[in-house]
Amino acid sequence: MGVKLTAIDPTGADRDALVEFFSSQSFPFHVAADAWSTGTVMERIAVGYFLNADNAAFWLDHDEFGRVGYVRLEDLRDDTPMFDLRLSEQHRGKGLGVDALNAIAGHVFSTTRALRIEGQTREDNHAMRVVFERAGWTQEAHYRHAWPAADGVRLASVACAILREEWQAGRTLGVHWQDRPRFRPRKSAGITYASNVLPSLGELLHLYDAVGWSAYTEDPARLLRSLNGSAHVVCARVDEELVGLARIVSDFGTLVYVQDVLVDPRLQRRGIGAELIRSVLEPFDDIRQTVLLTDDDPALAAFYTSLSFTEASAAAGSSLRAFFRI
Repeated sequence: MGVKLTAIDPTGADRDALVEFFSSQSFPFHVAADAWSTGTVMERIAVGYFLNADNAAFWLDHDEFGRVGYVRLEDLRDDTPMFDLRLSEQHRGKGLGVDALNAIAGHVFSTTRALRIEGQTREDNHAMRVVFERAGWTQEAHYRHAWPAADGVRLASVACAILREEWQAGRTLGVHWQDRPRFRPRKSAGITYASNVLPSLGELLHLYDAVGWSAYTEDPARLLRSLNGSAHVVCARVDEELVGLARIVSDFGTLVYVQDVLVDPRLQRRGIGAELIRSVLEPFDDIRQTVLLTDDDPALAAFYTSLSFTEASAAAGSSLRAFFRI
């Protein structure tokens, strides 16, 4: 079962239905939340609000529930159309939002040359934000004080989008939020180190496989999400070949966690790992705590100790204890 879009004829067969739809119910999370007057609907029909060169309105028809709502597609000649989605009061809370977004994406990408579709909702519309996530849309912006609400309050507007290639592939590509390079590319002993320039998926899989980290390569989509969600990523290359990578996660205030440090086995013991760690931590030298977990390997312990890390265990004489759960 699903939702399909049925084109609205605003000046003909669907005029009375439009008046009934907008004048008989309210839409709490819209800028104009109250029901529209009949005059307002008729005026908007007359000026082409529901159908013109750039915009088109559709009923949302469900296999089981029948007519469940309305959507207006906006800026259809642009690379990024937007939409105004409204479910009828009696059909809210039935889990129809994901089907509606899927139908919208399918229609736009099948009938236009759009590269992406964007939708916005209020920061407190938690149900719609969940719908975006479940439908594979990605949050791309958080506009502070951009959404006028009741009594003069201004809330944030949250913008989510789906790309044509995501719709075609059926998977979310995500956003690398911390994409600003923290230092200029630099070269040391024939190795080039670059900040926040993410490798391709193929390069990642090759490097992670080379060091035997198959738990990462078995789920490439999760690996990509992990890289996108990292606070800082540093790559090491010989010419154009990826030979090393380090990444951290952080709250940007009190804690940095060194998650991955990898060096191609062919180039290990040449100082690349040490330089990756120094480089990935360089912009965070004012952070209070830097933490990592590693295998119980004397060589690794010696390596990290040489970089001023202290083992947090009773055996090492530390007053700290490290705990983890896998």
